[in-house]
Amino acid sequence: MNMLKLSKILIVSFIILTATSTISIYYTHQLPTSENRTTTLCTYEHTGNYGYVAELRSNTIYNETTLHPGEGTLYTAIIDHINLTFTYTFNCNPQPSNNTINSEITTQLESPEKWTRTLSNSEAQEILKLSHSSLNFSLQVNHTKIKKLVDSIDDEVGTHSWTYNVNINPIIHIVVNVTTETIEETFTPELTVAFNTGTEKGTYITIGNLNQTKSGKLTEIGQISLPWVQNQRALAYLATATTATVLAISAFVYHEYKPVAPPKKISEKLIKKLMAPYKELIVETTQKPPETKTTIETETLEDLAKTAEILARPILHATDGKEHTFYIIDNNTKHQHKTKT
Repeated sequence: MNMLKLSKILIVSFIILTATSTISIYYTHQLPTSENRTTTLCTYEHTGNYGYVAELRSNTIYNETTLHPGEGTLYTAIIDHINLTFTYTFNCNPQPSNNTINSEITTQLESPEKWTRTLSNSEAQEILKLSHSSLNFSLQVNHTKIKKLVDSIDDEVGTHSWTYNVNINPIIHIVVNVTTETIEETFTPELTVAFNTGTEKGTYITIGNLNQTKSGKLTEIGQISLPWVQNQRALAYLATATTATVLAISAFVYHEYKPVAPPKKISEKLIKKLMAPYKELIVETTQKPPETKTTIETETLEDLAKTAEILARPILHATDGKEHTFYIIDNNTKHQHKTKT
């Protein structure tokens, strides 16, 4: 393969490669050099667990003295009372440096869609035997005492409550410090003790939603750099510079080895057309143009014709093969114009 063909192949190849690497520069500049990343500083969870022990009167259906959650239906007729307990825990990872936790308990007696009665602290202690210790508490559900208060309210409002509830609403407010951030939340694990009367299932008590949780986390949004984008940009610049350099070298080599284009040729018909405007000045000769001390080449036959008029001399036309020479002899100076067919 000669140098000219090789340089042609290289030029085409590196035009494609240079275009590709230039496109890669544009593409890498569309990529972000940084991004927002969310970092989890801590995870935490509030847990409120209720438990109960139902103290039973003498009964046939269970033949037991107590019932715990999941052990059977709490039929009102065989329940003497129910001891309820509540335990609160707060778990955090990592561990908080300090914390402040406050709680309060609100209790309500409710006849759904009829009336609601909030119990005072003294009533809660008397009727429910509410005992509050730090974040945990216990109380006693005594149907006889509760039914007495329900009947009293029903008499006042002129209704009869077949279903009524005791709503227990602990409100726990917590403020803790974790790393450089602060968690401040309120957790309200509400519990409802429902008294159902005259249903197909019978007259019974339900206590639902014994285990309650609330999860959360602290996050931080930070900006991080993407070094791989900078690396791709650098590679794109390097690739473009390399391919452009090789392309320039290939183009130079092709230019050096490219053969010189032959002079433009014109046909005999065009020669006659070229001579037509100046036929009065042109004289055909079979002699070759003589050698003179000075030879002046004119760019066109028109320029030579102007010179002939100025010098008042004829234009001699000699043919040597396909080469046509028009010339004027002025002493030792020759003015001429050459063309080929």
